[in-house]
Amino acid sequence: MKTHAARIVIGALALLTSVATAAEYFVATGGSDANAGTAGSPFATINRAAAVAKAGDTVWIKPGTYQPAEIIRPAQSGTSTAPILYRAQPGGEVIIDGQLNLPPKSSDGVFTINKKSWIILDGLRVINSHWFGIYVRGSTDVIVRNCSTKNTYASGIFCGSSTNVQVLNNSVQLACTAPKSTPIKNTQECITMASCSNFEVAYNTVFDRPEDNNNGGEGIDTKSACRNGKVHHNLVRDLIRLGIYCDAYMKQLDNIEIYANTVHHCASGIVVACEEGGTARGVSIHDNLIYDCPRLGIRLAGYLKNGAVQDVTVHQNTVVRCGFGGSAWENSGLLVEADNPTNRNFVIRNNIFADNRNQIRTKGQAYVTIDHNLLHGASLVPGKNTIVADPLFVNARENDFRLSPGSPAIGKAVGQQLSDKTGHQPKP
Repeated sequence: MKTHAARIVIGALALLTSVATAAEYFVATGGSDANAGTAGSPFATINRAAAVAKAGDTVWIKPGTYQPAEIIRPAQSGTSTAPILYRAQPGGEVIIDGQLNLPPKSSDGVFTINKKSWIILDGLRVINSHWFGIYVRGSTDVIVRNCSTKNTYASGIFCGSSTNVQVLNNSVQLACTAPKSTPIKNTQECITMASCSNFEVAYNTVFDRPEDNNNGGEGIDTKSACRNGKVHHNLVRDLIRLGIYCDAYMKQLDNIEIYANTVHHCASGIVVACEEGGTARGVSIHDNLIYDCPRLGIRLAGYLKNGAVQDVTVHQNTVVRCGFGGSAWENSGLLVEADNPTNRNFVIRNNIFADNRNQIRTKGQAYVTIDHNLLHGASLVPGKNTIVADPLFVNARENDFRLSPGSPAIGKAVGQQLSDKTGHQPKP
């Protein structure tokens, strides 16, 4: 039986061995795949590096535009102590151009991680994808960070049936742009997490989808059998569809936390649904800022097959100037329409709803608790312990929704965004 000290020594030796055997490969537009892949003799294609990189290796991709002839697929996985890192070398952009030819079918992305683990993508830009930009499927412990996508026919970043995935500090622009003539519909969402567990989607900017040519295109979606996920500190703006979606669809979704996001100039702000009769449990929506969304701000939806929604909290959000362009039923800061007989425990508390077409609308569901919210403007549902007052934003005209000293919301209906440890907040 090994002692604790012996196990530490063995573990340290394993780590040192993995570090010692790790390699660095380099890719440059002027290189050759017949080269050794060193800094002085780089490969020409990322595909070549992806074929040889193994646990602990780093693939440095030099600035330039790469037009791969086939999908980029890492051949091997990393380990917990020796992940594989694909990283843009500083000094300029690394652009991977799918030329609207890659991938050749709808089930892949220009950069596809399929059934792999411990892989990191850092600083890559994927443009003109014929379907997904970056695609992660059936994988574990994958990080996509500091990347960007533009003009992808489907999701800029799609993660499906994967565990321990982080999507951090990326920019997704003009996603889900497949033209109406595309034979395959349902372009998914700009950032999609489908049946993933233990995931984080944070500090991303999702924007610029002005036309709805094909079905899809919501901003950030956690859907189907997702569980134990966090969606926070993202900026979602200027989308023809809704900003952040949480949809169990026909499965069971559990424990999703949506907080400290900014959503504006999207059709709707944040929506929870069970479109095809599934069940959504344990959804927390808090400390988000939503403004200038024409249909509504926050929706606990009951449309289509109206599956069960249980144990939902909506607290400390700020929802302003929403509901001036949707249907007569939708035009609200908050709409609670979910009315499945098995629904339970909706808590709406300590929010600010100000200057929306209508502040709060429900169907009078007995399982909905609405109290200690600040309402400024007409509301079909007043709730209990309501503060009816101007929240005294610093400068609402300039979209500065911080609370001025003396605001009646301070210490009661707070409605202010959380900051992280560095004090970062999404900008309008």
